[in-house]
Amino acid sequence: MQFRILLLIFITFIFNSCGSKETTEDEIIDIIEEQTTTNCSNSTITITESDAIALPDATNAVYWKGTYNETSVKIGYTKQVSSDGETESIYFVFNKVNECLTINRAYKYYNGNLVDVSALTEVNISNFYIQDWETDTKFSGVITYIDPHDKSTYTRKFWLTFTTNDYLENTNEFESFSDYFSSKLPIEIDVNKDNTIDFNLEYEEIRNNGNQPSYSEFQIKLTSSDTVINSILSPKTSSSPFGIIFEPPFTTEDARKHTTNLKNTLDIFYEFNAPYEEYNYFLNNNITYKQTLNNTKDDYFVVSMILNGQEYFGWIHFKLNTSLSNVEVIETYLNTNAYEHINVN
Repeated sequence: MQFRILLLIFITFIFNSCGSKETTEDEIIDIIEEQTTTNCSNSTITITESDAIALPDATNAVYWKGTYNETSVKIGYTKQVSSDGETESIYFVFNKVNECLTINRAYKYYNGNLVDVSALTEVNISNFYIQDWETDTKFSGVITYIDPHDKSTYTRKFWLTFTTNDYLENTNEFESFSDYFSSKLPIEIDVNKDNTIDFNLEYEEIRNNGNQPSYSEFQIKLTSSDTVINSILSPKTSSSPFGIIFEPPFTTEDARKHTTNLKNTLDIFYEFNAPYEEYNYFLNNNITYKQTLNNTKDDYFVVSMILNGQEYFGWIHFKLNTSLSNVEVIETYLNTNAYEHINVN
């Protein structure tokens, strides 16, 4: 009988010991998980919701805006710089690493709109601190950078909240010049159909490695195969740089030859190095021929050619629409009578 009582006590002791051990292990696991929770905050500066304003202004404050995806977060702000629609933006891109954020790059983007050439310039970061990072919902901190233009150092606080509307999926679908025109140009133009190339509608690539990021300019232009005998004419009313597009009605009596400052570039495609391909674009504004090429009128080049020592006038009827990736020479004509002007109505 005593043996049975002792056995029962022993079994009860073992059972209680196992239960205590199990509870202790669960508590230890909870403590470890609490200790290993990622803490991204490293800022000693206090950032508040008022820092959602990047540039304070009594009537037109500029706010921070941001987007995110699975691998990165991008924040920035945009301000107007003129009444013509030009804007200047600065962006900071962060990588998601181990549930925290690390700075990837920063850059300024100037949007020239209809009156200027847009520009992209990388920005150097001096310091970056996080106050709050709640994955894809909240981000606040402070960042110090050197402006690439005025060379001054700026420190800005930021405070952003995100919603699902701010999700921006990664994409590799970027525009490139080869997608548009590299297979369509050059077009060789034989104005008088004598099996000799007189002009070319072509493109020239100009590489700019001095800018950061580097980029290429692809200039679509009309060129002469021999500038001594084949000339591209401009309207008499054109001022420097001298335009080369005519629209009906016109006459070659109102055309003249210029040996310099000829505006023979029709449009320019800017193609940036990775990871800035999203900013690739056609200039297609008032610096080039936007208003002329985008209206409903026919477009012509007016030319003159020296044959057997005599001057002949002619035209090249063409079409260029960079938005639709369309370029073609429709028809050419050269007057068979030397020095005789021609009219197009």
